[in-house]
Amino acid sequence: MSFTSKQLAQYVCGELVGDENIQCSGASIDSRNCKKGNVFFALQGEQSDGHAFVQNAQDARCSVVVVERAIQSTIPYVLVSDARSALRSLAAGRRAELGATVIAVTGSVGKTTVKDMLGTLLGDTAVVSAKSFNNDLGVPLTILSAEEASFLVAEVGANDVGEMKPLSQLVSPSIAIITAIGNAHLEGFGDAETILREKATLLEALPSSGYAIIPEEIDISPFAIAAHVITVGDSESADIQVQTSVNSDGNAILRIGDDTVVLSLLGEHNARNGALAVVACSVAMPEVPIGVILQKITRVQAPDGRLSQKHVGGITFIDDSYNANPTSMRGALEFFANLQCGRKVLVLGDMLELGANAQHEHDALVERIAKIDADVVCLVGEYMLGPALSLQSTQSTHEPTASNEALKRIASLLQKGDTVLLKGSRGMQLERIIEMKSQTTVSNH
Repeated sequence: MSFTSKQLAQYVCGELVGDENIQCSGASIDSRNCKKGNVFFALQGEQSDGHAFVQNAQDARCSVVVVERAIQSTIPYVLVSDARSALRSLAAGRRAELGATVIAVTGSVGKTTVKDMLGTLLGDTAVVSAKSFNNDLGVPLTILSAEEASFLVAEVGANDVGEMKPLSQLVSPSIAIITAIGNAHLEGFGDAETILREKATLLEALPSSGYAIIPEEIDISPFAIAAHVITVGDSESADIQVQTSVNSDGNAILRIGDDTVVLSLLGEHNARNGALAVVACSVAMPEVPIGVILQKITRVQAPDGRLSQKHVGGITFIDDSYNANPTSMRGALEFFANLQCGRKVLVLGDMLELGANAQHEHDALVERIAKIDADVVCLVGEYMLGPALSLQSTQSTHEPTASNEALKRIASLLQKGDTVLLKGSRGMQLERIIEMKSQTTVSNH
């Protein structure tokens, strides 16, 4: 369902220069990713100015560009005072006209996994957020990519108080999921109570005919939620009772009713993520038996860096390096502690964006690390020095930074037959160790 250049100018309250009958569809903020018919928004960033790439957008056959200053252009352009705000305005206008069932996913951990699960379960007519498009740029772009979709699955995130409400109102979901509440982005939020209050604004945006799907342990009673609430958990008091576990290889096992499936994903937490996705899908597609939905979820593969398994030179890497906070770190350590394998190597990097709680949260990991009884423990980063000193093991090493040299030293410790857990915040980029071992394997051949 396209819109005209004239409608675009009306949506964003801008001044149109050029043909008012040009057809537009979707939007882009990166000229390298422009598709034919897109509207290109020339955003002013800290590192670059989108106006410098207008010609590239034209070459990519964009229909219209949205700019903050007059330009020379062979295609129509819309002049606005703030291109970033204009992107949100266009998304809001188009969201009101979408025919799709909109499902929004938030939480301290598991958002992207549940979002990707829903993409598989809902099928080809579903549009899901690309990667982690969950902020004030990613959410509008997701909405604008869903013109022809039957289902839209939007990941919604926040790093600070007040960010969720406008995004929740923009998405305006009919189904919303909170995956989990834990200590993430404490630099902005301060504590888990504040995190829950912020995430609950997504549920408050639901209409009375909507559905809120949450783990049973999350208490949302303090919040004004008009929608139907469905709790998911293993107790008899849960609205949907599920059983979760792992097999001897670490694969997640999920049981709902009389149906049990083994997922391709590792870790019991992914069985819990799967339960939320299955329930949401059954609400969105009530005509499909839940047993059929459960079979579909076995097809979901782990994205890179999210407890994904890779084999390089006889070494098994469990790569959970995409991000880390105290909740996801504890989950990864628990999974690794219970994993049945040969020599265990633990490589942990700093958890970032924890503010004043940073050192306390890192020091609290010592007991969990010790419980694993890993053969080798490599701790990387400023905050991991405390746990390294507490462990006082001949099998543990500490690297102050995640420099290439430091990671090469860690890579040199790895042996054929090892199982290696990589876990740290995105800024640590621990996945470079896998690349280093890959290069070593290639050069040895």
